[in-house]
Amino acid sequence: MSVTATSTDTLKKALNDANLNDLADCFRKMQLGNMLAPLKRTFTALVSSATQDLTAIDGTGETVGVANANRLALLAGSTLRVTAGAAAAGVRTLGDTGATASATVATISDDGKTLTFEAAVTGFVIEYVPRSTADMASAFARL
Repeated sequence: MSVTATSTDTLKKALNDANLNDLADCFRKMQLGNMLAPLKRTFTALVSSATQDLTAIDGTGETVGVANANRLALLAGSTLRVTAGAAAAGVRTLGDTGATASATVATISDDGKTLTFEAAVTGFVIEYVPRSTADMASAFARL
C-alpha cells in the first residue's frame, strides 16, 4: 500500500515556486510595495520609555492612530539615532534580543516591532525597510 504525503501551500512556498499564476496574489498579500519603500520616521515628544513599539507609535507629521500606514515592523534597519530622553543622544547600532542595550546599541525584538534602549527615550529617528504583515508560514489561499 502506498502513502501519499500532502503539503500545505504557504506564502513562502508559493513565492519560492514562482508560479506566474500565483505571484500577483502573493505580492498583494505581502503588500510588496510597502516592503520596497524604505521608511524614515522621526519621533518627538513620545511617552518616556526604554522600549518603543514601531507598530504602536506615530512619527512627527504622520497620520495619528491605527490609520497610520507607517506603523510597520522592521525587517532591516539602516540607521537609528536617539534625539531626546534619559538615554544619551546619538547613533545606535541595532542588535538582536540577545544583545545588551547600551549607549551604542539598541535591540530589536524578533518580530521587528519593539526597540529597546539602555534608558528611556522621548525622541529618535529611524530608517528601515518594513517587514511584511503577512505570515509567510500560513496557508496560502489564492484570491
